[in-house]
Amino acid sequence: MTKKRKVYLHVGLPGAGDIIEVALVRHREALVELGIDAPAKSVEDNFLSALELLREHKAWGFTRKEVEGQWAALCRRAWKGQGDVALSLPLLAAARRPEIDLLLDGLAGFQVHVVITAGPTDDIADFVERWSAAVRKPERLHVIRLEEPTPGKAWKAFGAVAGFGTASLGLDDVRAPFVRPVGSLDDARQEIERLARRNQSLERWRDESERKRKKLKRRLKVDAAA
Repeated sequence: MTKKRKVYLHVGLPGAGDIIEVALVRHREALVELGIDAPAKSVEDNFLSALELLREHKAWGFTRKEVEGQWAALCRRAWKGQGDVALSLPLLAAARRPEIDLLLDGLAGFQVHVVITAGPTDDIADFVERWSAAVRKPERLHVIRLEEPTPGKAWKAFGAVAGFGTASLGLDDVRAPFVRPVGSLDDARQEIERLARRNQSLERWRDESERKRKKLKRRLKVDAAA
């Protein structure tokens, strides 16, 4: 029986772990030598794929046509490789089950491992519950709790989970995520607008997570009293 190739899918949370997405793009050729295929050729590949899966393209100022087929294209590239696959889609941390199912459909045939990175005080219970149900087996969900949330530690920890060393894959020339070169004032304004929309989306997701946490806490109190 042919052994299934693995996919190590990083889904956030926002913070030091954001560097993983950019580092995978920067070192994609070197990673092949380490037995890891990183199918995203640019941060844009990941970003547009995430918008397509989340159906958030309008909120970010994109048309449906601009994002349609992005995730399928990324999956096709993953299938063309030979080693295990490393992907980072940080916007998907708060994806709901229909969106997760759509993502997993594209990775059918792989053994999918999900990696969540979080800071020392992040509340991740809701994210862990949702993604645990998706991957089904507990050993396929990896939570990296960064007590010292620095990009270097996040990158090294992800490499340890995915099975590659990062000593030769430095971050000195790795750009911060979501920062794009701009050639004009109009480009700069558009980039600022997109960053503002990203922050608004993340704030909405965090607010929703907090509401769910409080609701669950109230329910547990009622059950305990009964």
